[in-house]
Amino acid sequence: MIPIIIPYYKNPEALAGCKLSIESQAYSPVEAYIRDNSDDNILYTRAVNEGLRKYSQMTGIKYILVLNQDAFLQKETINKLVNSMDNNQKCGICCPIQINPSGGEVFWSGSYDAFPVGRHSTEKLATITADFDTYWANGAAMLLRVEMIREIGLLDENMQFICSDADYSFTARARGWRVTVAHDAYVNHVGTSSTESKNDHLNTIKARDALYFSNKWLSGDLYRQLSYEGLRISNTQIRANSITLNKIINGRG
Repeated sequence: MIPIIIPYYKNPEALAGCKLSIESQAYSPVEAYIRDNSDDNILYTRAVNEGLRKYSQMTGIKYILVLNQDAFLQKETINKLVNSMDNNQKCGICCPIQINPSGGEVFWSGSYDAFPVGRHSTEKLATITADFDTYWANGAAMLLRVEMIREIGLLDENMQFICSDADYSFTARARGWRVTVAHDAYVNHVGTSSTESKNDHLNTIKARDALYFSNKWLSGDLYRQLSYEGLRISNTQIRANSITLNKIINGRG
């Protein structure tokens, strides 16, 4: 059985389409876990983690699918994702290609930059003939290996709405897992950029998410905040120490 975790927020029409696409899957059995954020909006990351906590410790579950409410699976999507993962035991996260259903153009076929904003690959389908690694997974549709979840843990809830998918991908890759795109698995996704919003409160949350991601991965500020020696570490000291260690590694120390 593959659980499908869907963070839901006030869009019954989209959810109905998403559920219909799940019911039409050639793969079975599947089970939809809909986390309704309409009343107590705990946002994307906590909603996903709620589902991961429920299913990742159950016996007999090998994969868990995370799916946006506006992402609609094609009939063979889960079959193709599972096949890709089964053929690559070091793949911890596998994503389908996302297609805009209105025009048929590719919305996402892999990721490039994660900072300062996410940048997608939009390669034409005809050019994509084999599975491939990508820098980070798109959280609108991603199949997670339970073995990996048990090893690296849940998504980082310090990033509530954006960046947690990229962060999780980098964490997985740092632990030796691969993040891939299944070349023949597709979802129809009527998505807009998660960085675009006229909601000031949500924009503040997203800014905090991006800042935390930056501090965690780019600037070293998170280590400075958490460590005993953090306040007295300088960039000059870090560079000098790196030079010394590289000399030792290369036999010149």
